[in-house]
Amino acid sequence: MKIALNPDRVIAILCGLVGGFWAYSGWFNYGFWVNKGPGPGFIPVIVGIVTCILAAVQTQNYDKEAEPVDVKAILPIAAMIAFTISVSIIGFLPTVFLFLVLWLITQGSYSRTFSVSLAAIATGLIWGIFEYWLQVPFPGGLIKSLL
Repeated sequence: MKIALNPDRVIAILCGLVGGFWAYSGWFNYGFWVNKGPGPGFIPVIVGIVTCILAAVQTQNYDKEAEPVDVKAILPIAAMIAFTISVSIIGFLPTVFLFLVLWLITQGSYSRTFSVSLAAIATGLIWGIFEYWLQVPFPGGLIKSLL
């Protein structure tokens, strides 16, 4: 049996995964029913279960004439996941710089010198506004904690 992987199904599957995560977190991490009343996980569990049910229905009722998912459409989602993982390893500012450079070179088709200079300016502005001016500390990452 061949499964058609079109945008309707991909979005439904992703929504189902997110709904399942929130239902699990609400039930096991926050507490569904606490002290004879709804706990902080009550709403996440309800919304998560409803999302899972709707996602399951949508995976069965997808548009059968839709075109298959282009792999380039998944790249931004993969980049966000990789960005999140990189922040915990190398820290926020180095991750911003690297991802701006890589994105501008691969997706924007800009030259390396332009990409590096634009990423340096953007990262410097982010550091200047948040770290220096607003005094909001950025996550340092695993490497900073080891040093």
